[in-house]
Amino acid sequence: MWTLAEHLGGGGFGQVFRAFSDEGLLAAAKLVPKAPGAERELLFEQLRDVPNVVPIIDLAETDDAWVLVMPLADRSLADELVQHGPLPLDQSVAVLIDVATALAALEGNVVHRDLKPQNVLLLEGRWCLADFGISRYAEASTAPDTRKFAMSWPYAAPERWRGERAAAAADVYSFGVIAHEVLGGALPFSGPSEHEFREQHLHTDPPTLQNATTRLAGLIEECLFKAPQSRPTPTNLLARLGKAGDVSRLPGASSLAAANQAVVARTAGSAAAESRQRTEQERRAELATAAQAQLKAISAEFSTPLQLRRPPQAWLRPESASSAVCVVCSAACEMTKVPACVGQSRLSRPDMTRAGRHLRGEEVTRSWRGTEAGSPRSAVRGAGRVVDRVRGCAGGG
Repeated sequence: MWTLAEHLGGGGFGQVFRAFSDEGLLAAAKLVPKAPGAERELLFEQLRDVPNVVPIIDLAETDDAWVLVMPLADRSLADELVQHGPLPLDQSVAVLIDVATALAALEGNVVHRDLKPQNVLLLEGRWCLADFGISRYAEASTAPDTRKFAMSWPYAAPERWRGERAAAAADVYSFGVIAHEVLGGALPFSGPSEHEFREQHLHTDPPTLQNATTRLAGLIEECLFKAPQSRPTPTNLLARLGKAGDVSRLPGASSLAAANQAVVARTAGSAAAESRQRTEQERRAELATAAQAQLKAISAEFSTPLQLRRPPQAWLRPESASSAVCVVCSAACEMTKVPACVGQSRLSRPDMTRAGRHLRGEEVTRSWRGTEAGSPRSAVRGAGRVVDRVRGCAGGG
C-alpha cells in the first residue's frame, strides 16, 4: 500500500507525486488518467530489465487512473543543465553513453518518440530514460490513437514533422539535440514558434559543436542528419561514443578526424538541400491538389443552367439567333463559334471554350495541362478567372 504525498511535477500524460509505502520506502508515483492511448505508459512495466530505463516497482489502478510506482530519482537532466549549464567533456560523454545504452537496448523493440532532458533522470548514479507516454513498439501497426503528432518541438526529428512513421532514427535525432545542450549549453535550433522549429528541423544545418573533440562533433552532426537512414543506429552510436570522446594521441588521428568532419559537413549540407527540395515538391503537390479541388467545385457549380439576366439576344450565336440557343448554358455550344458577348469583352474566346467544356462535362484540366505541371498556383488562379467571368456575364455585372 502506498500513500501519496506532495506533488513533484507532471505533464500532458500524468502527474507525479512523492509516495511512501507501509514499510517506509520512498518512491515516486505517477498517476496516468485512463484516456485513449494512455496505456502506452504501461510499457514501463515490460521494460523493467532494460538497462538505464527507470523501472516500475509496483503497479496499481484507481477507477480513473493507472498508478505507476517508480524509484525516486535524484534529478532530471533538465535540472542538471539549469543548475550547471553545459557540462565538461568527460561528464558530457558519460551522460551521452548512459542515454545511448538505453537506446541501444530498446533498438528494434520500442521507440521512445519523446526523448528530451526532462525525461532523462539520474537514478543510482546512472542517467535513465523515463516517460514512455507517446512511445510505441517498433514493429507495431498504426493504432487509432497513435499520438504520432504529439511531440516536443525542439527535439522532434524531420520525419516527425512530416507525419511519417517514427523509428529508432527519430530517437537518435533527439539524442543529437540533447548532445548540443549538454556539450554546448544551447539547442541547435532555437525556434521559437512551431513554424520556425519545423523549418529549422527540416531545412537548416545545425551549428558545429565547439566544446567537443572533432570526432565527437562529427558523430553528433551525423545524429542530426535530415534523412533518417543516414543517421547512426543506436548500437553504432554507443560503440563510437567512447572513442569519439577521447583526445587521441595517435599520429595522424586529428587529421583523419578533421577529414571525416569535412565529409560529414558536406553530407549534412546535401541532406538539407534534399530536404528543401522535397518540401518544395510537397508544396507544389499540395497546390496541384488545391487546383484540382477548385476545378471540381467549378464543374459542380455550373452543372445546372445559369440564370441569365441580360437580354437573351446578346447570348445568341449571330448565325443562329432564331434558334435561341445560349452559348453559355447550352450543351450544344460549339467551341469553334465566337459568341456575341466576346465582342463586349465579357469572356475571352479561350475562357468561353473552357466554360463550354465544363458545361458539357469534359475534363477541363487538359486545357491547363502545361500550367498544372509547371505552376499549380497558376492553375488555381486560372480556374478562378473562368468562374468570375462566367458569373459576371451571366449576372449582367
